[in-house]
Amino acid sequence: MIRWITETLGTASWTEVKDRADLSVVDVRDMVDKGGNTTAVVREKIEEALSKLKHARKVVIACDYGMSRSNAIAVGILTRLRGVSFYDAAHQVIGTTGERAIKIDVLSKVMEALELEAQHDTDTDFGSQRLLILGARGFIGSALVEALADQFEVYTPTRQQINLLNGAAELDLLVKEKRIDTIVHLAKPRVYTNNQAAGETLTMLENVLDVCRENDVRLIYPSGWEVYSGYESQQLLASETLPRFPKGPYGETKHLCEILIETHYRNYGLNYSLLRSSSVYGGVERPRFIYNFIHKALAEDDIWTHHYFNGYPSVDLLHINDLVSAMIKLIKSEIWGAVNIGSGKPYSTTDVANMIIGLLGSGSKVKHRHIEDFAPNIVMDTSYAQSVLDWAPHTNLNDGLRGMIQEVSSM
Repeated sequence: MIRWITETLGTASWTEVKDRADLSVVDVRDMVDKGGNTTAVVREKIEEALSKLKHARKVVIACDYGMSRSNAIAVGILTRLRGVSFYDAAHQVIGTTGERAIKIDVLSKVMEALELEAQHDTDTDFGSQRLLILGARGFIGSALVEALADQFEVYTPTRQQINLLNGAAELDLLVKEKRIDTIVHLAKPRVYTNNQAAGETLTMLENVLDVCRENDVRLIYPSGWEVYSGYESQQLLASETLPRFPKGPYGETKHLCEILIETHYRNYGLNYSLLRSSSVYGGVERPRFIYNFIHKALAEDDIWTHHYFNGYPSVDLLHINDLVSAMIKLIKSEIWGAVNIGSGKPYSTTDVANMIIGLLGSGSKVKHRHIEDFAPNIVMDTSYAQSVLDWAPHTNLNDGLRGMIQEVSSM
């Protein structure tokens, strides 16, 4: 199927147009669909198409599948043909063809071949650090955006504007146009704890990494204690030097994401920081077990907690405000690599349930179900974060739970 960008310019796969006598075809299959094309070859393809268009011929740019190389070259043709900006041309090509999987390496080479420098938003205050936050409407993202509002120039595209499962081209265009220098990648699949989410999470991250590499942008990525969730202990203090040992889909996915980021560092010199946090709580619904405990206590129902082979599970609970303060310090710093943060204090889920009952004056009773498994019982070692970021948590669990109870009660 030919995807027409204008009345006379379209893109398609080679097999769909190779025998069409009514069309003039520009074959770009000899280009590679990644970095490495020369500007001379790209310029040659653009000039060939422009020459054919002068003769009022319908021109189709063809590659193997009509997805990436053909559409990248079409952006260059449209830029020259219509005299529009590179960004306007790219958005028109993506919008009319519906193809968002354009490789940004090829797209950048087209810009280079046109002898264009990245065209920037002239309304941007270039004196400030420019952050792009992906997943800005989530639990962590919304709290971070609110705290950053008066400190940085922040861009927060929605999932509808930048869908990371559809490729990197639209994110790349936004990063170039806004001159972004730091991406905080908080976006994740809507359901993020099953096996399907692992593939989607890695796809999203790979697209972000491609953009960071192409534009020399720093990446801030939130990982978590789950990369240590395979350990079986009564209590384990996890520093940055503790080898990752995940268990379960979510922990394994975070582990794979860290490996992918480290690979991009080794291969391309990626500038990155990982912020591994303990379990984050605050707001209304995070984490779910606290939210459920509060509802049970309000109704004076029994609260069921768990007992594992190695005893009652303990959690290191970090308030959302403390996570945000650490993230801001990390953004402002030049620290790279992994930083572990948490409250540094373990609480059993039974302790948490009893604290909630006490704060509410509830008549609920705490009961236990046996779980035939081991609990990891991870406590994050924050000594490195205190040393390099001058950071420490300030919200004690009692105050944090009181705030959650107030919010849940007011719903």
